[in-house]
Amino acid sequence: MSRWRLSDWTLTLLAVLAVLAAWQSYLINNRPDSHGCGADFPQYYVAGRIAGQGEARRLYDQPYFRQLQQPLRDDPLSSIYPPTVGLVMAPLARLSYGTALAVWWAIHAICIVVTGVIFYRGSQLPRPWRINMLAALAALTPLWIAVGIAQWAPIFLLLVAGGLTLHKQGKCGWAGLILSLLALKPQLTVGLVLWMLLRRDWRTLAGLAAGFTAQALAVATVLGPGVWFDYLHALPTISAITRHAHFSPMMEASFTGIASNLLWSAGFTAWEAVAMKIAYAVTVSAALVMLCRVVWSSSPKPTASVSNYEYACGVLFMMIVPPYFILYDQTLIAVPLVMLWSSPRWRWGVALFAATTVVAADLALVLGFSLTGLAVLATMFVLALQSGPSAAFPHSQAVEA
Repeated sequence: MSRWRLSDWTLTLLAVLAVLAAWQSYLINNRPDSHGCGADFPQYYVAGRIAGQGEARRLYDQPYFRQLQQPLRDDPLSSIYPPTVGLVMAPLARLSYGTALAVWWAIHAICIVVTGVIFYRGSQLPRPWRINMLAALAALTPLWIAVGIAQWAPIFLLLVAGGLTLHKQGKCGWAGLILSLLALKPQLTVGLVLWMLLRRDWRTLAGLAAGFTAQALAVATVLGPGVWFDYLHALPTISAITRHAHFSPMMEASFTGIASNLLWSAGFTAWEAVAMKIAYAVTVSAALVMLCRVVWSSSPKPTASVSNYEYACGVLFMMIVPPYFILYDQTLIAVPLVMLWSSPRWRWGVALFAATTVVAADLALVLGFSLTGLAVLATMFVLALQSGPSAAFPHSQAVEA
């Protein structure tokens, strides 16, 4: 029998982690109150149904929105997404709920496969380790949680992977158009826009602006311009709903949510609001400083490693900026993992991956908080330290000598 290589042992371990992540996702999401898996899909389905019925002005009528979900889950969800979601989901809402959910999961599967193809073709790793890379991404707990709960995350992952691939090829305008679709979940676009402003990437920003405008006009044309005013009017209510929600330590990934959970469990509820604001200000400010160092230290034509550092840092920054970032949203961490594994800082990619495995998710229940945010900030810190004149111009010292 031939001797196993390190890549073979690694693939076996990753396959085990993937099976455990899939099983844990099933156990978490297969709940009686949501009539099985797909717990978040009713709010998308009902949004599409309301939009498709010509009742778009009732999209943020919360009692009506929850009433329509009663046959679908025992604890109906509130309407918190922009009207674009209703427009996009309207064709799917014409189907029966079970059929629509099956189609939604089929879309997830297609997005995951296409994303894997993008990563595989773009990686410079040897073939056995490219296969291991895909196995590692399949072992991400956030990805399985996102599929089980029927979230948008697998679709957003494809948008980010595809958009940044176009960006690396110099097709910045098209990249901006693709990435503008992240506005379906607006908090994801805040970090992206800040990142592009820091690098003065006007072509990508123009693509983003064109995409945002096209979406706004499409909603106004099909659903009526008044629905945007309804959404803006509903934003304080939506913010209050998300601010007062408490998720388990396994699910809560944002620093604001972690601060809230720790104080809430300790009985210091009066300090929650203050602690959340402090946690948000400190972590986002620190992440912004690190991103600035990485972006501004790059040369006009950086090396492949330096370019990967910036893409990894930029996506990690997009994950830090949203004040509410649940476990399934961490699916985007697949992009910086691939960037780091193709660079000299691959060990930090391994550490970041470890923070997203089923083992780390279970450890969060013991500790009372998630380790992923800390791993993200630590990785950004290391990348910021590695950036600078010596990183951007690796041969500068030799030239001077």
